Amino acid sequence: METHRLQLAACTQEHIPVLMKWIQSETQCREWGGPFFRYPFDTQSFAEDCSWQKLPSFVLQDVTGKLLAFGQFYRRLDRCHLGRLIVAPEARGCGIGKSLIRLLAKRGCNALATDQCSLFVLKNNRPAQALYEKIGFQQSDYPEPFEGLQECHYMIAPAQHLLEMEI
Repeated sequence: METHRLQLAACTQEHIPVLMKWIQSETQCREWGGPFFRYPFDTQSFAEDCSWQKLPSFVLQDVTGKLLAFGQFYRRLDRCHLGRLIVAPEARGCGIGKSLIRLLAKRGCNALATDQCSLFVLKNNRPAQALYEKIGFQQSDYPEPFEGLQECHYMIAPAQHLLEMEI
């Protein structure tokens, strides 16, 4: 897949039904949405739990407009925190996750005027953790009490590293 021809676009209501189809089990829902995301979900609970209308939420599309990935960012501990990252099942293993992170980090760090990124990953989500480590995220101690933290790794990376990586 030609990852250099991908574009990041704002998430819209039309993207939500496609995104919902990517999550086929409670385990997948927890890995993506975290321990408090309701499952099974409906359109309303999904919109409420993922906060796509409240947080900067984006989709990654190919040149035909096909939805390939979704992610969000917001400020957390003075970093651009990336959240709810997901790649379409049929597009996994093609570099889409790396492209999503790079483009979200660029957009988020510019919008938030910060030079570091962070994210949470469930400890049992080894494929995602391996990707994050491969592109430069490192585990770090989270400095505050946070419900559900015992299930997660907190990871940080310098934005410059993410922005300069090859895609």
